[in-house]
Amino acid sequence: MSSPPPASSNVVDQTSIQPELIQNQTTDIEAVAPVQTGASDVPYTVFSPSRKRAICAAATCSALFSPLATNIYFPSITDIASDLHVSVEMINITVTTYMILQGIAPMFWGSFADAFGRRPVYLATITVFVFANLGLALQDSYAGLLVLRMCQSAGSSATVAIGAGTIADVAVPAERGHYMGLFSAGVMVAPAIAPIFGGALSETSYGWRASFWFLFAAGAALLTILFVWMPETGRNIVGNGSIPPRGINMSLLDMFSRRQKKEVGLVSTVTRKPHQAANPLRCIAIISQKDVGIVLLANGLIYTGFYCITVGFSSQMATVYNLTTLKVGLCFLPYGAGCSMGSIVVGRLLDYEFRKFARKSDYGDGRSVRQNPDFPLERARMSSVWYLVAVVAADTLIFGWTFRANISIAVPLVLLFINGFGITGLFTFEQVLLVDLYPQESASVTAANNLVRCLLGAAGSAVVDRVISAIGMGWTYTIVTAMILLSIPLLIAELLCGQKWRRARFEKLQELSKDERRAEGKPERAKNGKGEDVEIPGAASPDAEIDGANSEHKKE
Repeated sequence: MSSPPPASSNVVDQTSIQPELIQNQTTDIEAVAPVQTGASDVPYTVFSPSRKRAICAAATCSALFSPLATNIYFPSITDIASDLHVSVEMINITVTTYMILQGIAPMFWGSFADAFGRRPVYLATITVFVFANLGLALQDSYAGLLVLRMCQSAGSSATVAIGAGTIADVAVPAERGHYMGLFSAGVMVAPAIAPIFGGALSETSYGWRASFWFLFAAGAALLTILFVWMPETGRNIVGNGSIPPRGINMSLLDMFSRRQKKEVGLVSTVTRKPHQAANPLRCIAIISQKDVGIVLLANGLIYTGFYCITVGFSSQMATVYNLTTLKVGLCFLPYGAGCSMGSIVVGRLLDYEFRKFARKSDYGDGRSVRQNPDFPLERARMSSVWYLVAVVAADTLIFGWTFRANISIAVPLVLLFINGFGITGLFTFEQVLLVDLYPQESASVTAANNLVRCLLGAAGSAVVDRVISAIGMGWTYTIVTAMILLSIPLLIAELLCGQKWRRARFEKLQELSKDERRAEGKPERAKNGKGEDVEIPGAASPDAEIDGANSEHKKE
């Protein structure tokens, strides 16, 4: 037996398997390398299934605030305009600025979350959100409303990107669809229930301010839970969860309950490099990647259709069926139910198809797939997407001409449920695929997704009522249907060429990584997760897991 290496700042006693963190700022590679300690496989995460579910629930609750704050505001727009002595058009400007920040803010927060961990950014964003709502509840000027709504958006909108990153941290690709489906279900149900909450709260003695007091209280409660309990999951900070976090990355419970344990005879050398510098423009670079950009554009087209449907539905239900604001809000319940069901069902379907395809490709149940560029990831994920696009397109077309026919109100409500199921299923598929392509920059790639779809969605929602007034519901939604169908050739291109583009990106980053390792005097070969002597691979994405980095394990 060889003796342990001499003590140094880079030697850490491990209580379990410890990944080495390789942070390459030049090529933007943050690779987590599992370390072999005699077990045949290193776990992707040390968090138990129940702990992963709790983490997913916390991420979902955090992400709820973005759509909740957006839609709870709508029923009170007229009352706010009256109290602040401005026009409704002026109040609508606060909606526009909210959406602009909703697209831009995640670029910054997502980059910080990928560089410094999820937990600090959760605490920072929810704190901004809480104090913005406190100010909104107390202010009595239009300028205050405008600025604080922008702050509210800056704090809440990033939670969706960070939540997706959190799920990617703890869920392997074979189960990622299930967790992402649950996450999306929670996020998508908020737009359906928020107007009802907003309308009911505005009837209290606090008036429209009650909505902001509610968001303030709910945000403060969540902030407390996150501060006390939420563990750090960022893989560049804690690896698979076995590296003890430090400072603000450590939860209050961990701070008081952590007990260092030493495993006899096991010492691992872990090189701790400085954090990668946060780069808010990183998501622009991600958008420029062919395999990612084409998925983002397809998702943006579908998301624009989603916004056109929800905006047009509100105005037409009030006009055609002469419904009150509260009743129009209640009509969104079938949509919320369809969205939630679609996210959950499609999420499970994605996992089932991924495991099925992995078995056919000799990858077992798919849990061992670590961004191998030779694994046909696109084919494994895209088996059912064509049916969903067809359902959404057909439903949208029928939906538009239904209002022209003036038939029973039950028909558009059923169509809205089907549309919600299909369109949210598509969102879940595309979000899972994007995270698979950039697993270690999942917050940044989600921010890129948010930027593209929010800008396209804002444009669609801004013109849809004018188009309806000009050419009618039927032809308007025929155009929307055509726009949704434009996503099909984009998705076909991803299916046919995505793996080739991904492999080219892999090889480019691999060469850059090798050159830098040579410059640093590091060996180019190491043991992989199965104990085999192989050349150190690069990453399937700028931040993908690398099986088998340079870690030395010596027994006493």
